Amino acid sequence: MKPFIAVIAFALILMLAACSTNTNQTNEKQPSTLPNSSANTGANQPKDNPKPSYSVPSSENDPLVATTPEAAAAAIISLLKGEDLQSLAAYIHPNKGLLFSPYAHIDTASAKIFPAASLPALTDTTIYHFGEYDGSGEPIDLTFKQYYDQFVYDKDFLDAETVGSDEILGTGSMKVNIKELFPESYMMDYHFSGFNEQYEGMDWASLILVLEEWDGAWYVSAIVHSQWTT
Repeated sequence: MKPFIAVIAFALILMLAACSTNTNQTNEKQPSTLPNSSANTGANQPKDNPKPSYSVPSSENDPLVATTPEAAAAAIISLLKGEDLQSLAAYIHPNKGLLFSPYAHIDTASAKIFPAASLPALTDTTIYHFGEYDGSGEPIDLTFKQYYDQFVYDKDFLDAETVGSDEILGTGSMKVNIKELFPESYMMDYHFSGFNEQYEGMDWASLILVLEEWDGAWYVSAIVHSQWTT
């Protein structure tokens, strides 16, 4: 029996040695896993903020920036013809907003002013008060689309008969007070001298863009409709 006991003892010694080796390997400090840039790409990165529906011009590298009043007016009159108010908003004066006046004498008590972010859509059904009709004194209470069709782009001003650069071409009995309210402005007057000969020029019409410089770019501060008045 002694040889058998010796074999069993030797086997137990080998098993204990193997267990000791495995325990030491398990307790060894494993290397930490460093962040893998390729594996983590986008996982913890902040998402880009959604872009606004329009961008306010801010640098000379922005294609929307107009560095001269003529360039600003050319872009704006084209946008008005196309009824592209989303793009027009980018040309609205950042501080003053955009004033709408149905006549060349701006009534500061009733003229509507809209910031770029609050420019109404042509589908807006809100009734706004824009002043009073010349002659009758009746209130000009219209939706923005109705006002636009009557006092903004009621003629094809992009193809105006003449354009006055910082000059008012249409004159009548009404005093033009644009320069009094916007002394540093540059005006572009898109003018038709008349449409029907029988009216002998009393049916003339103008759309005046009042432009002002701010931070190196030109913006529109007012859109003024002008026509013959009694």
